Amino acid sequence: MQLIRRNWPIMGVALFLSLMLYVAVQLQQPVTTSFDVNLNVLLPPGRALLQKPPKVRVQISGKGSQILKLRSLAGDITRRVPDTLTATIWAVHLDPTEVELALPKGADVRVMEVRPSEITLALDTVVRKEVRIVSLVTVRPESGQVLHGGLSMTPTTVRLVGPEKSLAAIDSVTTVQTEITNVSGEFTRKVPIDTTPLGFVRLAPKEVIVTGDMGRTAERSFGGIPVETGAGAITSFIVTPARVSVAVTGPEERVQALTRDSLRVVAHITRASVGNGAGIARITVIAPRGITARAIPDSVTLKRRAAPAPPPAPARRPPTRRPSSGGG
Repeated sequence: MQLIRRNWPIMGVALFLSLMLYVAVQLQQPVTTSFDVNLNVLLPPGRALLQKPPKVRVQISGKGSQILKLRSLAGDITRRVPDTLTATIWAVHLDPTEVELALPKGADVRVMEVRPSEITLALDTVVRKEVRIVSLVTVRPESGQVLHGGLSMTPTTVRLVGPEKSLAAIDSVTTVQTEITNVSGEFTRKVPIDTTPLGFVRLAPKEVIVTGDMGRTAERSFGGIPVETGAGAITSFIVTPARVSVAVTGPEERVQALTRDSLRVVAHITRASVGNGAGIARITVIAPRGITARAIPDSVTLKRRAAPAPPPAPARRPPTRRPSSGGG
């Protein structure tokens, strides 16, 4: 007994070391266990689940030491509902490989099974609508530069998804107000669509691509362009001057390609301007797209033509006498 008391500290240490060795050996043995995790569903703004997702059970296999590290696995499996989804049913497939990638980095374990592997979620009702996009993009040209043919935008329509009542009040959306500066030649810009007024309504795509072409400006003048009505020559009035000069400005290559036939000078004749048979009419120039044109002068004088005299009536021929018959 005295011997046991004398060696008790040594025996205690030996017992402790034996237990530690046993635990260490057991921790290296393969272990299979299961954990309950939450399915975290990320919803687009304004949408809601009609029922709570079920719990998901994950079966994991690995060394005991690695399993112990995952005791706090009560993390989530996350899935995001697409913004453009309009259906009320959404199926989620849970693959063991995907769950394995969601485990803490460095965890030397395998996900053997996920139950259930297919989950069907019920969502509230939404509708889809396609509306036009209004561009609020402007270009500020540098000195001596001009925008060729205006801006092009792609796409020109956007798809909206949201509650039917919200979509009924929307017939168009706009881009974010943007001014493009310091560009030359061909250029492209991505411009976001303004979602501020849309509330919970989602849209796709969320941006447009704006393109344009900046070039050098040129000026040119054409003389002797006849003034017309837009439907043809002016026949009811005497126009003074009957022909005017036109000054054009625009992209250099387009201006150089212009001819006199490319331009039309139109007089705007109204009842007020010629109420008493004479007056002044404003004139404008119709030019090809991308060309700025002005007439010199910018107005003409009108005087109604006198009605032509009626043709003289044909002379009446005297009646011819018929010869009398009978003997005399």
